[in-house]
Amino acid sequence: MTGWLVFNVGCIECGVSSNVVGIFETESEAKAVAERLDEKLSWREGGQNSFEIFDLSAPMDEEYVNAIGAAK
Repeated sequence: MTGWLVFNVGCIECGVSSNVVGIFETESEAKAVAERLDEKLSWREGGQNSFEIFDLSAPMDEEYVNAIGAAK
């Protein structure tokens, strides 16, 4: 899978929900969306929100590969 995921990380302490914002073709597009949402929605549902960007083409970290393999 390729693209850039923008994800809204809510507040665990406040009970603010987290959710996928969307998948975008370029990093610059994802950054622009995250910045805009951070300006408008950094405080919602009574708590803080952080809009994070993830590269969907990045390899899986070895720690997770090993944990998943051990679970089989």
